[in-house]
Amino acid sequence: MGKCTPDGSRLVSRPHTPPGMADGMAFLTRPPEGLVPGLPQAKAVGPDDRQCLAALLGAAGMAQAQAIEQAEALMGEYATLSAVLAATAQHEGSVSLLPEAARVLLILARESAFRLHRARLQQGSVLHERPALNAYLSALMAHEKTEQMRVVFLDAANRLVGEEVMGRGTVDHAPVYPREIVRRALALRARGFVLVHNHPSGDVMPSAEDMSMTAQIIAAARVVGLHVADHLIVGRERVLSMKEAGLL
Repeated sequence: MGKCTPDGSRLVSRPHTPPGMADGMAFLTRPPEGLVPGLPQAKAVGPDDRQCLAALLGAAGMAQAQAIEQAEALMGEYATLSAVLAATAQHEGSVSLLPEAARVLLILARESAFRLHRARLQQGSVLHERPALNAYLSALMAHEKTEQMRVVFLDAANRLVGEEVMGRGTVDHAPVYPREIVRRALALRARGFVLVHNHPSGDVMPSAEDMSMTAQIIAAARVVGLHVADHLIVGRERVLSMKEAGLL
């Protein structure tokens, strides 16, 4: 969906990416051309992924040849930079065997990207920045091993005023309490919110339990004048909007 300009100063969108498709790389920066010379380009993976990963490893103190070799190995195992960064944060797979300096830098890069992206979403209507929102949520949640319910709280102009995990669970269930969501929305003085949860299976179609839970939250929100703008389901490769699908 998105990529960085050569100087890394701003983000632009790739026009061929359909709205609603999640691309976790939309807000990760690309190293300048020639920063990691000689890095092979693979057809199956975007060239930015390997170069950016090798650049990060190099910044952590790896020699250039070692950084390139390690980036190749990690991309072969995880396929995308977003997955590498998620695995680093979760201490999973061979990425956990990297030197501590490299692991810390990758975790910091991931968190910095999230903070920058949240700041971007605060500048305008979240609902008008749907591709950017989907990219952010995909990078944040698509590689989670268990379900979580995240709530994006909005003001009257649909700007981001807060975003919190309101429930964590198992591989196919996350306990959610409508009253807690409503109480938190009122505490933040939000006017509405977007519900978001992930499906570790990768299938984004809502279950009967998802539909029932959504209806309960909408009913609880309506009592105090709050608006549920959408319910997004994050899968491995895409994000489903229940509103756009006619399910809300």
